[in-house]
Amino acid sequence: MFKKALHSILWILSMIVIFVSLGFSVKQTHQLRCASVKVDIADSASQHFIENSDIRQWVRRNYQGIFGLPLQSVNLRKIEDGLRKLHAIEEVNVYTNVYEDGAKSCGSLVIRIKQREPVFRVVGSSGAFYMDKLGKVIEWSPRYTPRVMIVGGLVTPEFARKKLLPLINYINDNKFLSAQIDQIYVNAVGELSMVPRVGEQIILFGSPEDYQIKFRNLKALYTDGFKDGGWSIYKSINLEFHNQIVCTKK
Repeated sequence: MFKKALHSILWILSMIVIFVSLGFSVKQTHQLRCASVKVDIADSASQHFIENSDIRQWVRRNYQGIFGLPLQSVNLRKIEDGLRKLHAIEEVNVYTNVYEDGAKSCGSLVIRIKQREPVFRVVGSSGAFYMDKLGKVIEWSPRYTPRVMIVGGLVTPEFARKKLLPLINYINDNKFLSAQIDQIYVNAVGELSMVPRVGEQIILFGSPEDYQIKFRNLKALYTDGFKDGGWSIYKSINLEFHNQIVCTKK
């Protein structure tokens, strides 16, 4: 009986010590001030629209006053909302952290970022930009040129989002088409022509509508009609007609 009571008392004392320690730790953490910014950009080895230094400079430019503030006073939501407005950022999570610098505890602002992934690049009369798979525009950057589909001609962001994005996502998701189509050109009336990776002929695609049918016909032409070669004698392949493919010789 005595041992059982002693065990209970020791357990209660242990819990008291733990709660007191936690309370002291929380109080100590709240008293720490923000001294630095740590940035973690996912897939930064392959995506370089923004760098760690860009984010640090952005924080210093827009929220210089956070340095020296107690960690609990830093408005994390406001910083997240500001970063989400940057064109190259898809997801962002901002939180505070405590780290040890020798025998001293320090507070830091931690920013974790996932960048947008472009699926095609527009180089046209309306300007140069990238677009991700969700239709978000990513501003052109001289520091990074990803290997994606190139689209030229008269292309506005609205046309790219509504007309080209579904078509190019379809190409990128298809192993045969993604290996075949190299570039797309859009004329003044919104008709497409495509440059294949194999052969010198131009693919006259017409409007972006019914692209699944047109691509099905194109695949049939290459796998059945050109299975023994021969595509090199044609200068154009016209897919504008639903029930036929018109090939024009050089």
